Amino acid sequence: MRVIDRLSIRSVVDTAVVTLGLCTLMLLSVDLFSNLDSYLTSGVGWPTIAHLTSLYIPQAIIFALGPSLLFSVSYYLSQMEANNEMICLYGCGISYRRLIMPILMVGLLFSLFQFALYEEVLIPAQLKRTQIEDELFGLRSTHDSRNLTMADPAGRYVVWSRHYNDSEALLSQVVFILLDEDGQLESRIDSDRARWDEGSGHWIFEGVRIQHVDTAHKEVATTREETLALPLFSLEPSFFKNISDDIKTMELAQAFEYLSAIKALDHERYAPLATDFAKRLFDALNPLLLVIIAVTISYRYKKNILLFSIITAITVAVIYYVVQMVTLIMARQGVINSVWAMVIPMIVLLLVALAERAIIRGRQ
Repeated sequence: MRVIDRLSIRSVVDTAVVTLGLCTLMLLSVDLFSNLDSYLTSGVGWPTIAHLTSLYIPQAIIFALGPSLLFSVSYYLSQMEANNEMICLYGCGISYRRLIMPILMVGLLFSLFQFALYEEVLIPAQLKRTQIEDELFGLRSTHDSRNLTMADPAGRYVVWSRHYNDSEALLSQVVFILLDEDGQLESRIDSDRARWDEGSGHWIFEGVRIQHVDTAHKEVATTREETLALPLFSLEPSFFKNISDDIKTMELAQAFEYLSAIKALDHERYAPLATDFAKRLFDALNPLLLVIIAVTISYRYKKNILLFSIITAITVAVIYYVVQMVTLIMARQGVINSVWAMVIPMIVLLLVALAERAIIRGRQ
């Protein structure tokens, strides 16, 4: 049985590596030619072009890894079925379930490899490439946000701002609602802008109009100030940033901490950020999931086994990615939990693959 395991592992890995290399070169070519006009127009030298293209290699490998495994496993199992080698294995008492165990282990190892590649290689390479492109083309990544609403985790205030300027750490057209210990309205502060004071660690309001509420006498007193410092309002500017892309490149511990804070401060922003982060984590399972597709579908076709097997595997994979796209949209809208957005497509994947296998068996 060890001989069969080694044969399965070597056959799958060899074909996957060759396919991965070809697919990676193809993706690098697509990236190069899609950006070549910008490179030549800006007068970028060939060494810089080669450097930028090389920084895309980790991303290309991750894109190609899952499909390469899908093809490799489908090719290996379809060839064994076409050459009647399966009949010999079944006659020796080796079940199909036992045969695919080392193949599933290969899928798991490649998933771990993809996770490590993403966290340790892809993220630094992606950040470096973005930095170089910003310098070459005069671009500037922006983290500005609009129509922000934040709530104090302790329940002491709610703040709204029409616009946040990240380069100046500036909030514009701010409405600050201050609550008392019982959660009742204490005062409302309208400000033209609020600037972050790094030294004091809180925001300084400018052009302020304060409305104090006297609930006992049911009166509202209005005062005006040029500037106003509120030590209570000490949320760091990072919580106002638009970091829809940064959540995919943050360190894991920092991302977990940031999401925990955003969940308490701004529930509307939490749903899309949590969805992007969940996708970042679960995407590492794509190689294993595509291997599961390949080993679950049936290979008992009467002719053109390889062709029909690959078409079936690709069809199931397309269904998986379409369902995932729908669930991700629902999760970003807050309709379903971000984790379920990734789990539901996996369940559908298994059901479709098992249904296909049952249908083929029923026709024989």
